[in-house]
Amino acid sequence: MIHRQTQTREYWSAYKFTQDDADFLSSYLLETGTPKPLSELASALMQHRVDIEAAELRRELERRTIYQPKKKYTVGEELVFPALKAASGKVISQRAGRNPEIEPFDVITVEMPGGKHREFAANYTRPHRLNDDNVLAILSDDSVMSTTQELVEQYGERISQVIDTGLAGDSEFLRIGGDWFLRAMMAEVNVGHLNLSEAVLDITGGGPLPTHTILEELGLPPDIAGSLQEISLNTALARDDRFDDVSLDDGISSWFLRRLEPTEVRNIPGALQPATMRTQEAIITDDLRALAVELGDELMYDLESPVEPQNSAAVVLTFPHLRAGTLGWSSRIAGVLPKVSKPRAPVTFRDAVSGKEYVVWLVKQGAYIFGLGDWYKQNDLPAGAYLQLSRGPSDNVILIDYKRRRPKREWVRVANSRDGRLRLETAQRAVACEFDELMSVFVENPAALDDLRGVAPRDVSQAVRESFPEIAKLSPQGNVHARTLYAVVNVITRTSPLDVFAALQSSGSYVPVGDNYWHIGEAH
Repeated sequence: MIHRQTQTREYWSAYKFTQDDADFLSSYLLETGTPKPLSELASALMQHRVDIEAAELRRELERRTIYQPKKKYTVGEELVFPALKAASGKVISQRAGRNPEIEPFDVITVEMPGGKHREFAANYTRPHRLNDDNVLAILSDDSVMSTTQELVEQYGERISQVIDTGLAGDSEFLRIGGDWFLRAMMAEVNVGHLNLSEAVLDITGGGPLPTHTILEELGLPPDIAGSLQEISLNTALARDDRFDDVSLDDGISSWFLRRLEPTEVRNIPGALQPATMRTQEAIITDDLRALAVELGDELMYDLESPVEPQNSAAVVLTFPHLRAGTLGWSSRIAGVLPKVSKPRAPVTFRDAVSGKEYVVWLVKQGAYIFGLGDWYKQNDLPAGAYLQLSRGPSDNVILIDYKRRRPKREWVRVANSRDGRLRLETAQRAVACEFDELMSVFVENPAALDDLRGVAPRDVSQAVRESFPEIAKLSPQGNVHARTLYAVVNVITRTSPLDVFAALQSSGSYVPVGDNYWHIGEAH
């Protein structure tokens, strides 16, 4: 087997970025015409180095006599053995081979490096892979221990880091996000172009507009390909604080003016500011933990976790989101929403019945969807209403609906603020939707509860102590379901079900009575 340096750990561990590497990557980017991520540049460069070594080895072998069993040799002749890591040796003797089962052949004795003698067949005409006259065939199979992909998997991360440092120190290259490109291939985008881009977005209410739409008004040099014009404008817009990249993960760049984005998109609404406590999960029962998962609160969800695409999802509207005009970006609905890696991105929600459309924002910080306040008011939805999200005709259109029914008067739970404290009562209200009776909370004066909630989130344990007796007094048995407690606590402070249940179980004031119902302890 021919020894190749590029197949060794030592070679890639000692790798240093050279000017030849920079020249190769420059040509590679020039040929492809688009920015490339480091992983692709590393793969291309590693393949290039493997190819260079193969070419050098091929030229070396072609200059020398390559041992092949079918050939005849003379004493004193120097041979190269590709199958022995390209080792060389001198023929020192020759004799007839002895094997009655095959036609006559010769045996040569070769003195190898270090004085060792080895015997090889010669004048052997039967089929053998070493008898292939194509030197490339000798090099292309066993001589390559690993494919380039295998080399990249083993050493690509380090090579990418070295390339990244090398390109950062070379003015010929330009970093675009996580990709690299040639500075000379970019179209010049000056301050005039950026001001005009701002005006174009301003006319449309701030956006969003895709890059190609903005480009139509700029008049960049026509000799530069449209794709490079988009790349150039995207790079310039990304460096200007006036513009916000609000693209979905669909490969189409889209822009919005930061100054015209809703305040609630850049700052978490007060009703969603979470209170936190050091949850003692070890004390939470399995039943309560299962209920917490079932509730699907976005405060318990990591947006970076992979999700399976879903055609539809049902959720219960909670008071904090009703008050803020938002919806939780939870694991339950993540599969319905388009993929978003940017901090915020606008999409269209369409009423499944009326067809009316609303621009809403997917906001990663806080894991919420903003822009549903008008839809909630128009449909007179209470906290506890069942909502349904479904995939629309395109990735950026989501259908939204609720379980509609004829309005009828129902006895419901009503929340108010009195004497600086939460007060609950039952009263009749007209309701035109199906709702979760355990989680429904009708609030007639939300502003009063804003004052009750205060500027900073209230302590979770205090909120549980305040909410539990108010819920209990509405039940003849004085029982409180943990689901209801979670919903009511979130009227006065935003918190996760795990924190509510931890405060419930650790207080010592309440006892379970089965099926996630709790009662105030006798000592209290």
